[in-house]
Amino acid sequence: MRVLDLFAGAGGLSEGFIQEEFEVIAKIEKSKPACETLITRNCYHLLKNSVDSYQYENYIKGIIDKNTLISYAKKYGFDENTIINLEIGENTIDLAIKKIKGLLKDSTLDGIIGGPPCQAYSLIGRSTNEKKKKNDKRIYLYEYYIKFLEEFNPKFFIFENVKGLLSYKDIDNKPLLPKIIEAFQNCGYRIDHKLLDASKFGVPQKRERLFIYGYKHEDIEFFRRFEEEYSKENSNITINQLFSDLPKIKSGQKYSQFEYTLASTKYLNNTEIRPENWTTLTQHFSRPNNKNDLEIYKLVATSKQHGVNILYSDLPKRLIKHNNTESFLDRFKALNGNSISHTIVAHIAKDGHYYIHPDSKQNRSISVREAARIQTFPDTFYFETSRTASFTQIGNAVPPLLARKLANKIRAIHQ
Repeated sequence: MRVLDLFAGAGGLSEGFIQEEFEVIAKIEKSKPACETLITRNCYHLLKNSVDSYQYENYIKGIIDKNTLISYAKKYGFDENTIINLEIGENTIDLAIKKIKGLLKDSTLDGIIGGPPCQAYSLIGRSTNEKKKKNDKRIYLYEYYIKFLEEFNPKFFIFENVKGLLSYKDIDNKPLLPKIIEAFQNCGYRIDHKLLDASKFGVPQKRERLFIYGYKHEDIEFFRRFEEEYSKENSNITINQLFSDLPKIKSGQKYSQFEYTLASTKYLNNTEIRPENWTTLTQHFSRPNNKNDLEIYKLVATSKQHGVNILYSDLPKRLIKHNNTESFLDRFKALNGNSISHTIVAHIAKDGHYYIHPDSKQNRSISVREAARIQTFPDTFYFETSRTASFTQIGNAVPPLLARKLANKIRAIHQ
């Protein structure tokens, strides 16, 4: 089945569909670093079962460059036109549609997946966004999603966004979600929507996101059936177990040996986070921190091990550098090593204060690879182009494990 990924980011959603053997004919994304990640991932999928599979590992180890990697992937059908670096908007929508038609040729599109940027709807920063609501074009990006539905008339679509969309009000001070649903219905789709918590479907993270499923056949109560089938698969994995095979590193240290310290685990194998026979560890590095932050990290992580969350106002006065000690008091937060993670968001690209490693001896925020694992990205997944860009891509993504289960259920319905 052929699908198109809109607002693709690093491709977490499409990764799940690819794992379920959907053909993702194209991914459209405005971020250049994310598009570089998508290109690299395309190369991986094309090479992984070939005699040249080792060339992918050569690339992520820095032995060959990107152009050389692509040259090998072209032997197996790599097409640079399938990754479209384009910001979807009024001036580009016609071009985007034309590009997709060119890729489809005479074939049809079975599905559209993706969700527009969520910052406008987010509960975080809502008061700030209220002030610029009249000129915030992000609010109505869903209208371009609808243009793709009207043009290609796929059998189904999956639209993903933040929990805040449930309560968001537009410039007329009216709930936006009913308007979005009505617009989808006017395209000829039945609609089912649900707030899904990824932790109920095997993802080691408390992560609530809104999913809208559109379809054209009889009423199937998609999300009720999806939850009945998969919600029994709650992850029993803990963060300590998730990280157990990764080398211990310090703040600012980049682990460059490409080796795991322990064998893989059943959970890592079953979820394909660390696929069987995969031996190359990359991007296990954390950001550097100043002395003051490291003292705070150690206090916060040590206290968390004893079940205590330290507020910013509780810190020793010599460590308090911000004037604001009345709000955002949980600005430093350690992961609970004996449980799952709290939600990974794109803010991790700015600092790691909210994602302190549970091991106080390592005294750092989590690495790129650890953040990727919390999101269930496979260790084979390589994020371009910098540490900051990698964290942004990871924080914005749909967990591939959740995406795969959605794809599995959709495939069963439509085939």
